[in-house]
Amino acid sequence: MFIENVSIKNLSNKFSTPFYCYSSKTIIEKFKKFKKPFQNSNVIICYAVKANPNIAILKILSRLGSGAEVVSQGELIRSLKAGINSKKIIFSGVGKSPNEIEYAIKKNILQINIESEEELKLIEKIAKKLKKKIQIGIRVNPNIDAKTHKKITTGRENDKFGLDINTAEKILTNFRSNLYIDLIGISVHIGSQITSIVPFKKAFFKIKNFVNKINKNKRIIKYLDLGGGIGINYNNNKTINFNDYVKIIKNISNNLQCKLILEPGRFLIADSGILVTKVLYIKKSKKINFAIIDAGMNDLLRPALYDAYHEINNINKNNGKKNYYTIVGPVCESADIFSKKILMNKIKTNDFLFIKNVGAYGASMSSSYNSRPIIMELIINKNKYSIIRKTDTVINQISREKIPSWAKKIK
Repeated sequence: MFIENVSIKNLSNKFSTPFYCYSSKTIIEKFKKFKKPFQNSNVIICYAVKANPNIAILKILSRLGSGAEVVSQGELIRSLKAGINSKKIIFSGVGKSPNEIEYAIKKNILQINIESEEELKLIEKIAKKLKKKIQIGIRVNPNIDAKTHKKITTGRENDKFGLDINTAEKILTNFRSNLYIDLIGISVHIGSQITSIVPFKKAFFKIKNFVNKINKNKRIIKYLDLGGGIGINYNNNKTINFNDYVKIIKNISNNLQCKLILEPGRFLIADSGILVTKVLYIKKSKKINFAIIDAGMNDLLRPALYDAYHEINNINKNNGKKNYYTIVGPVCESADIFSKKILMNKIKTNDFLFIKNVGAYGASMSSSYNSRPIIMELIINKNKYSIIRKTDTVINQISREKIPSWAKKIK
């Protein structure tokens, strides 16, 4: 039970649980695997920061030459702080505020991907005020069902993301000669944790045909942003053959004369992380053996939010008959369940368990619900560990709150 050359058991004895722990080697290897087929191509790789925005992880990816795809000013600030080149940053999202747009324009990022005509008009107004011209991509909704979980699919016509092709074409016509808007990109992203190549193929070729139509007489679209979404293996599930994905990307780019933007997130970091947790109690009912752990849904939301499966292992090698356990957290919600009736070697109170493949959308979605502290993150490099986020405290949470003077006088 090691991450690189560091014993998980030693870490669990040294630090209070729960905590996240990542392998830097895994992150580096995954990025290099993704980058290698495109290194001689006209491709910018922009890591999807929402998957895990820790500044240490962003720094690793920055050193490897990655750009960033951000969906908030906070993620943009983090990316710049990590040393990511502003000309490799894409700003996506349906609800960018005026302050966020102004900040992005001032930082001279590569491109803002718009998702409504109103947003474009607001960007034009802000750019005019700043006397700057900003490069814009239009996120197109291709009406392709990615056949992934309903809460992470984004490319159907009734999803909130993107614009239909006809509206995108109208915008390209109306804003083509604008003094402050440079419409140079088309973007598409149809969802996350996609495990079939077919939706990618359908969406990409639909977008390719659209770009060819727009660029028929003049090269207007110079950047084609194909998003991310490659699924990983959580539970012996079918995954996309990466080589097939690469072939489709290369077929798309043939004769387009566009610089491609790719936005991997989960693919790069999900496998790098585990969540280490301690068994607080074993509770037996008539039909269920509950193993109550100290990690909660506030620490790892995916099982409660998406019914997501994560493999759970015991660091302790207990003898005895295997049994079925339902692994639950301490949060006061019935949804705080990590796995139902899984067959495991005997689990005892004070055993340490670890939950796998949580590098993406684990720590990034955590909260202080139930006034629980946001937990520590560690990263391993060979035989050394580093704390990359300290455990928060309730006192620190309270320090950001204030009791109004009138409340102190209530009787």
